[in-house]
Order: sequence, then structure tokens, then C-alpha cells
Amino acid sequence: MGALKSVSVADIKARGSIKDNDVARLRQAYYADSIITPEEAEALFRLNDACPVQDPAWADCFVEMITDYLVEQVQPEGYLTAENARWLIDRMSADGKVETKTELELLINVIDKARWVPASLVRFALEQVKAAVLT
Repeated sequence: MGALKSVSVADIKARGSIKDNDVARLRQAYYADSIITPEEAEALFRLNDACPVQDPAWADCFVEMITDYLVEQVQPEGYLTAENARWLIDRMSADGKVETKTELELLINVIDKARWVPASLVRFALEQVKAAVLT
């Protein structure tokens, strides 16, 4: 993708905020080739976790890029394997629960866009929605 090459991830993490111009540069680079590598997907999660201040456009960008990565780029295309579902769960819930609305939106979007997901991911999503409603 090269999107992370066009934006200084270290600078964004250091200031603790993702600004609208950061999102615009990420989107521009992403739409240039629409490819995200596994390393870039990891970096997007680290960026999301490291920045408590986020422009509203970041949520849509993050959800879109990670969903595209998991559903359209990781094999088998259109389907989530148990391994890919575990990767997603691990990235979102170090303590067993999804911490942010953006990550919950990502979880729901991946399930919606994929043709098939493992029951473990659906069960995890239902637990997260239940926890979000109760707390």
C-alpha cells in the first residue's frame, strides 16, 4: 500500500493524535493501489491504539482499511478463517473486551462484509455488543 510511508507514524504516535490531514494522506495512498500488507495492518492497529485523540474521519478510514484487508485481501478472499478471526480478536481485545466504538464498528463491519466467519467471531461479537449495552 505504501500508505504508511506517506505518513510519519512515529510523528503521529508522538503527538498522540490522528489529524484530518493524516487520514487524507492515508486514504490517498490506499486508493492508489488498495493493498495492505500484514505489517501495515498491524501498524494501523498500533496507530489506533496509540492515539487517544482522533479526527472523526479516522474511524471510517480504519474500519474500511482493516475490513478490506481481512475480507478482500487475506486468503481465502471473502471468508475469514479461524486463524484470521483469532488475529482480529487478539488485536482488539488484549483484556478480553473491545475498548472503543471504532473497534466495535470494525468487528461488526467485518462480519457484515464477509461471506462466512467462524462461530467464534460471531460469539465474540455478540459478547461485545452485550457488554457495550450493559455498561
